[in-house]
Amino acid sequence: MVWGTGSGVGKSLLAAGLLRHFRRLGLKVAPFKAQNMANHARVAEGGEMASAQWLQALAAGVPPEVRMNPVLIKPFGERGSQVVVLGRVDPFLSGLSWRERRPHLEAPVREALEDLQKEYDLLVLEGAGSPVERNLWPDLVNLKVAEWADARALLVADVDQGGALAALFGTWALLGNHRERLLGFVFNKFRGDLSLLEPAYGLLEGWTGVRVLGTLPMLPLELPEEDGFRHRPRGGKGMRVALLRYPHAANLDEFWPLSELSDFRHARTPEEAEGVELLILPGSRLPAEDLPWLRAFLPLLRAHLEAGKPLLAVCGGAEMLAREIRDEEGVERRGVFPGLGLLPFRVAMRQEKTVARKGVRLSGLTGFWGRLNGLEVQGYEIHHGEGLPLVHQEGPLLATWLHGLLEDPGVQEALFGRRARGLEEALDALADALERHLDLKVLHRALGLTGKIYPASRPLQAPDPPPPPGLVLLLGGARSGKSRLAQRLAGPFATLIATAEARDEEMAERIARHRRERPPTWETLEEPLDLVGALGRARHGVVVVDCLTLWVANLLEAGLDPLEEAERFLQAVEGSNKRVIAVSNEVGMGIVPANPLARRYRDLLGEVNARFAQRAKEAYLLVAGRALPLAPPTP
Repeated sequence: MVWGTGSGVGKSLLAAGLLRHFRRLGLKVAPFKAQNMANHARVAEGGEMASAQWLQALAAGVPPEVRMNPVLIKPFGERGSQVVVLGRVDPFLSGLSWRERRPHLEAPVREALEDLQKEYDLLVLEGAGSPVERNLWPDLVNLKVAEWADARALLVADVDQGGALAALFGTWALLGNHRERLLGFVFNKFRGDLSLLEPAYGLLEGWTGVRVLGTLPMLPLELPEEDGFRHRPRGGKGMRVALLRYPHAANLDEFWPLSELSDFRHARTPEEAEGVELLILPGSRLPAEDLPWLRAFLPLLRAHLEAGKPLLAVCGGAEMLAREIRDEEGVERRGVFPGLGLLPFRVAMRQEKTVARKGVRLSGLTGFWGRLNGLEVQGYEIHHGEGLPLVHQEGPLLATWLHGLLEDPGVQEALFGRRARGLEEALDALADALERHLDLKVLHRALGLTGKIYPASRPLQAPDPPPPPGLVLLLGGARSGKSRLAQRLAGPFATLIATAEARDEEMAERIARHRRERPPTWETLEEPLDLVGALGRARHGVVVVDCLTLWVANLLEAGLDPLEEAERFLQAVEGSNKRVIAVSNEVGMGIVPANPLARRYRDLLGEVNARFAQRAKEAYLLVAGRALPLAPPTP
């Protein structure tokens, strides 16, 4: 599963690239996103589905179908949403609030997921927004789906937005027990000197125990965007083209080829559209509400057409150019709305929605549009309106219900003299980038693609349950990985009781290094002797003592009995209701010390370790970074 630190960070892109990569490995793969909120939809087997999963199906090399996106939410501005379930509008659910509709969505989502799991070797699931919007928990799209599928997860952040390190760590911290699913972090949309970002790898891995798989650069790919309002077209060379971007513009993703084929821009004011050779009016989710915005462009549109320049109006864009839009049934907004009158038709809105793939042979066109005569083009219809022909020319104005006209290679060549790089080529380039910049072997091993199947993640519990109280003991030699394991077991919110004192430069540097490696959300209490007092002051429910080795030496130097102090601390742990992770060196496995004081210290530390192990709920011996669980004490 691909989770993101927010919307627009690259979840859809990463999922598409992974699907193409797994397809190259010979796997039968498919995309899945439980619920998508977008006004960008395509028509596939079963009805309409989000454009992102349609594109991901192409990346996987399988036919797009509505089970890959069982729930599509199409916002109605500030007034609510149209809910599409398994490709069809559900009027009942569309009338419910978010919390009221959620229980009705679990069954179709889970059924679609389980059906696809039976038919495919592997699914790549895409989350929505962020998985840690706790005000919206229980989370269906990110967390419940991951639980049902027993999915492993990647977490992606957008470097270009800034704050990626904080976003990744903060998301990991807020995931609670769900963080057990995480396999790795991915940085996306990076440009510049990678050496400036690479130190973040070590910080994240040290704080969380989760690998950074790598960084994807800002890729020069023009692919259909899930959210066209985030898309900023790259201006190319050729014909000057402007798309009028009204507030509720929809299906902007179909115009992706124009960035390559033309000098393309989005226009929000008449001034931004002046002087162009081709104007485009895209679809609109709420044409009645976009009409006042578009009316300010009427002088520009008339001057453009009077100059004989071509204008393309698609679906809702064509509806607004009609004489009127009549919505007596309140499909979008009840009322009669005068159109701009550039087309001699009246549009009526109907509850029954037209959702269909459509092919048409173009003929009888003149002027600029006459170049299309004889072409057979494929597209799709998604609209509630009636009253317009499928294709109609009015002077330089071409109006059509048909979405996807400019995605047709034949249309591209006829209008622009060349074809845009195809989606297949762009998806291959995307997969190439993933394979070049990310360590995908981590993913292969976790998914059992290298002949070794790793254990499934532990069952999920309620979000952030209180940590189980009790003592955990980590033993091992120097640099065996004790402190790193303690950090992973403790999680993002813990209190560290540090027993070391900076008595020389080497120890000061060692302390500073450990401080840098600790999560920034930890509380640190520096206490060389009084562990009982420090435990009482600790703010968090998880406490790490690092380490008993120095604590025993400090006690000896202060003239205190380590065994008595150990017993005091163990009793305090039992009465604290906290989880205490104690780190200590196992010093009795080396040579016998040459002097009595050293031998006494060794024996005392060995006894302290034994007493801690006797009372510990869990104990581990670390050897060369590997944690070996120790059997519980014999009763």
